[in-house]
Amino acid sequence: MGYWGVKSYENDLAHDALDAGFDRVHEDRYEELMDDRNPLPYEKVHEQLANEETLKESLAALDEMVEGVAQELDDESKLAWAGVVIRHVECRMDLPREMLEATITILENEDLDWPRPTERKIRLEKELALLRKRLA
Repeated sequence: MGYWGVKSYENDLAHDALDAGFDRVHEDRYEELMDDRNPLPYEKVHEQLANEETLKESLAALDEMVEGVAQELDDESKLAWAGVVIRHVECRMDLPREMLEATITILENEDLDWPRPTERKIRLEKELALLRKRLA
């Protein structure tokens, strides 16, 4: 899996799944907002468009990419699943308790080598704190 950052969704699988999910739901509007001429950063585009459908379609796209149920497969697939969920939580969506708990479990058991392990650990703690806060 390709990693370029330290956030759970900054890997190829999660990025591709999010892109596919948002595109499936918002089509032309998403394409317009993602155009290089649009000054909005990636995260702000997601904040504007994230909803239950984008979550559902992003997770469906991920399952198609890994040819299975990503949440139940290898560590990379699980991390991508968690990344899709985290991205939607960061977009201020309320998600089912079971989904938040499953994401916490995946992140607590993460055993992947990151190019910047210290930065990943700090980010991981931030993501876990956000998820736990949502459970409260």
